[in-house]
Amino acid sequence: MPKRRLSGHDATGQAPHEEMAGNPRMMGISSRHFLKLVEDRGVIGFWSMDFETGHINGSVGMYRLLGLPPSTRLTFTELLTMMHPGDRTLNGDMLAVIRSGQPLDRDFRLIRHDRTLRWIESKAEVLVDSEGIPRRALGLFIDVTERHEARVIVEEGWRSYRSLVSAIAAVEWRMSPEGRITSLKTWDALTGQTLAEADNWGWAEMVHPDERDAALSLWAECAAARRPYALDLRIRCVDGPYRTYLVRGAPLYNADETLREWICVLVEPAAIGGANEAPPLEDFEGLGVAHIRAARAILNWSIENLSTESGVSVSTIRRIEQSAGMKTRLPHMRALLKALENGGVRFGHGPNRELTISC
Repeated sequence: MPKRRLSGHDATGQAPHEEMAGNPRMMGISSRHFLKLVEDRGVIGFWSMDFETGHINGSVGMYRLLGLPPSTRLTFTELLTMMHPGDRTLNGDMLAVIRSGQPLDRDFRLIRHDRTLRWIESKAEVLVDSEGIPRRALGLFIDVTERHEARVIVEEGWRSYRSLVSAIAAVEWRMSPEGRITSLKTWDALTGQTLAEADNWGWAEMVHPDERDAALSLWAECAAARRPYALDLRIRCVDGPYRTYLVRGAPLYNADETLREWICVLVEPAAIGGANEAPPLEDFEGLGVAHIRAARAILNWSIENLSTESGVSVSTIRRIEQSAGMKTRLPHMRALLKALENGGVRFGHGPNRELTISC
């Protein structure tokens, strides 16, 4: 705030009443009414200080905000002793700053006499005499505790999220609503593919050929329905072999419920208890449509039940069960197999390596 010339303001910054008295609409209303209106929220207090005495003269709201009786004589030195020790050194120059004629805008923690901690935003401007010499300071204290606490909660939540993702995710990426990659972490180290190469669906080249079409098809379904994306995929790693990863994605929304972006992770099964995962489909080369139907019959599951348990859409399951030549290495089949085994069905091999189903 700039320096101001001394005027007819009193110690708490209240203006003369002549202008209001001359306005018929403002008859009977003084600056004290406005001051009370502002301060009654309990988060704002006004103050002034004469540089000759060094005493802070405050409004009722200021004393309420600081947790002090209105009769308390307050100086900047005493205010400094109320500050949190971690902020005291950084703000020890406040008085020197305003005495030099500079405006002030600081945030600091204050420990009130009842031992409660509050975040205070302090703003001040300097009044100078006709010769330009600083004579008085006017300012206000604003309780911004809720704002700081909200920031801390957000920061802690973000740190927790980062710690969790770092612990379990081999790759993390973000995509625009249209599917364009905006952020891709560690994918190049895993696959050798750069961000530019992975964008525009180039990442699909790293997916096993038997699973590529299904991965893109499922993504299209999830993007259209704006529902989470969940799939197990074999990814070609930089050292040559394909390895199975859990791919999980979720839509993030703006406050107006419009889609902002997708956030996705690639997780090694072992990171979240891979020992409990369904056996790989290559162990069951004979698994086909008839086995899916038989397993549903054993569990007395409808297609809707299987869809709920597997995360595979009803329309996809119907398409699988109606297709006699269905490939057995599709990610959808992996999800169906896992759901059926979790429901109690057991797949195995007979003496002649024929596929068996039991409950």
